[in-house]
Amino acid sequence: MKTKLKKYNTRPRGISSRLHKVPGPKTSWLAANGESVELPIEVDILNIDEATGELLWLVLAKVELVESEPALVSMELQGSPSLDPTYLQRFFRWRTPLDIVMRVMPHNLSQGINPYACDYPIDGYPDAANIASSANQRLSDEFLKDIAIKYKKIGRGYAKEIALQRGVSTRTVVSWIEKARKRGLLPPTQSGKPSFRD
Repeated sequence: MKTKLKKYNTRPRGISSRLHKVPGPKTSWLAANGESVELPIEVDILNIDEATGELLWLVLAKVELVESEPALVSMELQGSPSLDPTYLQRFFRWRTPLDIVMRVMPHNLSQGINPYACDYPIDGYPDAANIASSANQRLSDEFLKDIAIKYKKIGRGYAKEIALQRGVSTRTVVSWIEKARKRGLLPPTQSGKPSFRD
């Protein structure tokens, strides 16, 4: 693990997380706030010993576009001298790399922050990512059109499926559909019932 540390010698001691560009063909994913996220991306989460400066453990997660949504395609865990399964079971959240890419990174892009030059929260999700779905951020028509297409294609159960894809609550998805209707991207419902064939 000491040889690996050279790559991370500018990192603060303790646990931190950053993004890295990955070589190969690029694809784009449109986030809820209208920002375009280039994939694939590697998310690292690492722990550097506060006292010695040695790399204790490292997680490398690769996120690519799969069926039009960001997805974890590989995850590598390394420990020095070993990984502690009890610690991982209690403290490591497998969805964190996706939350970083799908929620916090688009927020940073919208604020003009270089997403590859900042540290990301490594715990406290999903609340840590709420900044990306702030009510004062206007959703783009392009994004809402994409959601409307999925809404019509999925039909019943749309909120749960889209929520899982986007890493948000079902309530957020329902609010997106309501916004799409208000902007005329979907016709109004009749008698308050959803119309999946409109």
